[in-house]
Amino acid sequence: MSTVVIEKYDISLEYSTDCLVIRSPDAPVRTLPLRRISKVVCLHNVQLTTQLLGQLHQRGIDFIVLNSRYVKHSFALYAETHQAAFRRCQQYHWQLDPGSRLVLAQALCRHKFMQSLRAVPEQTGSFRGQFEMALERLPLCGNEEQLRGLEGSVQRGMFRYWRQQLDPKWGFEQRLRRPPPDPVNALLSFAYTLVHHEAIRQAKRFGLDPDLGFYHRLAYSRQSLACDLMEPLRPQVEGWIVNLLQQDALTLRHFRTNKDAGCLLGKEGRLVFYDLFEQKLPQWRRSLGAHARWLGKVMRQHPTTGLEVVA
Repeated sequence: MSTVVIEKYDISLEYSTDCLVIRSPDAPVRTLPLRRISKVVCLHNVQLTTQLLGQLHQRGIDFIVLNSRYVKHSFALYAETHQAAFRRCQQYHWQLDPGSRLVLAQALCRHKFMQSLRAVPEQTGSFRGQFEMALERLPLCGNEEQLRGLEGSVQRGMFRYWRQQLDPKWGFEQRLRRPPPDPVNALLSFAYTLVHHEAIRQAKRFGLDPDLGFYHRLAYSRQSLACDLMEPLRPQVEGWIVNLLQQDALTLRHFRTNKDAGCLLGKEGRLVFYDLFEQKLPQWRRSLGAHARWLGKVMRQHPTTGLEVVA
C-alpha cells in the first residue's frame, strides 16, 4: 500500500473500474489501482468527482488536503471511523474531570520524557540530568499548570540539544512556527502536520474523538486528543529531521523563502522528504496506534470518572 501525493496544479481526479484516474493538461492520463493506495494527499487545488470520494471512503483510503502556507485550511476525510459512541461519551466526561485529565496527562508526559531521555547519549550529562529530574518531579505536579511548565522546560531543553547537533548554516535558534524563519522550523512544522493527521486517524480507528484531549485542552479548530497522542512521539520526529540534515538528505537549495509564508520546502525537496517520510511512517503509525489503544484499554478498565491509576 502506498501514498499518492498530488503536487501539480490543474489536476483532475476521477474513478473508473477500480482505479484512480489522474488527468493533467500537459501529461498523459495515468491510472492507479485503488487496491494499492492507502492515502491520497493533495498539496494544490484539484478537481475530483463525488464518485471517487465515495470509492475512497468505501475502500478505507484517506483523502488529505495540505496547505503549507495556511495550515488551518488543511483538511482530511478519514475512511475508518469506529462506531464506539459510548467510548466517546466516556472520553467527554473524563476531559471534564480535572483529576482524570491530570492523571492521563501525566502518563503522556512521562512517556515523552522517557523518549527525550532516550534521544540524548549518556555523555550529555546536563541534558540527561534535566530529563531525569523532570521524571522525578512529574508525580509531584499537583495541577495542569505545573505539569505544562515542567513539560515546556523539557521541550526547550530538547530543542537546545538539537541546536547543538546541527550545523549553524541551518539558522536554527529557537522553535518558531508561523511563519517558520529557517529550514529546521519549516521541516518541524511540515513533519508535525503529517504526523498529526495520522494521529487523528488512529484516534478515530480506536473509537476516540480526536477533538477531546486531556493534556491539550479544548480549543477552537484544534484536535486536542490527536495532539496528546503525538506528544510522546515528538522527540523521535525531531531526531529524524536532525538526522536527515546531518546526512545531507536535504540541502539549503531545497528551501525557498517567501515574504508572507517564511521558509518553505520546495517541490524538489518535498519529493525527497515524502519518500523518506513514507519509509518512517509505519513505525510512527504503530506508536500512535499503541497510544490510542492504551487509552481505550484504560477506558475499559476504568469506566467511570475519578480515575486513580493508569496502567
